[in-house]
Amino acid sequence: MAEHLTSGWEPDLPASDSLLRRYVVTTVEVAAHAARSADGQVQQWDEAAAADARSPFLFDNLAVLMQPPSSAGLELTMRRLLDFYPPHRHFALLSPFPTPDLSGFGLELNGHPPLMYRPVGGTAPAPPAGLEIAAVTDAPRLRQFVDTLVEAYPMPGAPDTAIAGAAFLDGPVRLFLGLVDGVPVGTAGARVAHGLVDVEWVSTLPGHRGKGYGAALAWAATLAEPGWPAVLISSDDGLRVYQAMGYERLLRLTMWHRRPAQ
Repeated sequence: MAEHLTSGWEPDLPASDSLLRRYVVTTVEVAAHAARSADGQVQQWDEAAAADARSPFLFDNLAVLMQPPSSAGLELTMRRLLDFYPPHRHFALLSPFPTPDLSGFGLELNGHPPLMYRPVGGTAPAPPAGLEIAAVTDAPRLRQFVDTLVEAYPMPGAPDTAIAGAAFLDGPVRLFLGLVDGVPVGTAGARVAHGLVDVEWVSTLPGHRGKGYGAALAWAATLAEPGWPAVLISSDDGLRVYQAMGYERLLRLTMWHRRPAQ
């Protein structure tokens, strides 16, 4: 009899089964923490997880596919997600697997951002002169972090993002604020769980770009747990910066978005 091999996506399989699974499980857990910290709701099925932070910023309301989609199973999954999120709410759907066209369910394709990986090792270069990198550990610093992030992207609706509440700092996250002469100029952070550092929230204010501040902040987040490898989702424009830090492209994810009903 042929040996049975798991697919790598069975519900009872540990997060450590693969690097991609560790990333997916970490993403689901931190999205759930963000939603709960904002008095939102979470739901998980075998094939998908959903977090509704009741946020006007769409990426706070995140659904994630937990298994490769099948034609029959995806129909059920989408019905569950559309029932879970109120019609007036933005939500994003992240898939580590290719998906068929979901526009028939009212979703729009956001794109296929690259997931990048950096193994353990190396040290960060010295930060640019004048840049102070401060850990965000209290509500005043968190407010500065969020205000800087909102302006740098920009992120419509994000002043009320789920990560703005102090309860968010009690979860598996590390946030860093870059300052020059005491004035915030950029941000970075990481979700840390399952032996993996997932770098997020890297931003630099427009008037301070091109000075190496963003890379220095990304280094701080990357080494939030120096003995752990790191991953991040990059924009195509950010690939060069992250590759110089030792990140390599693993695969492209799929991101969909459901706009709120008018």
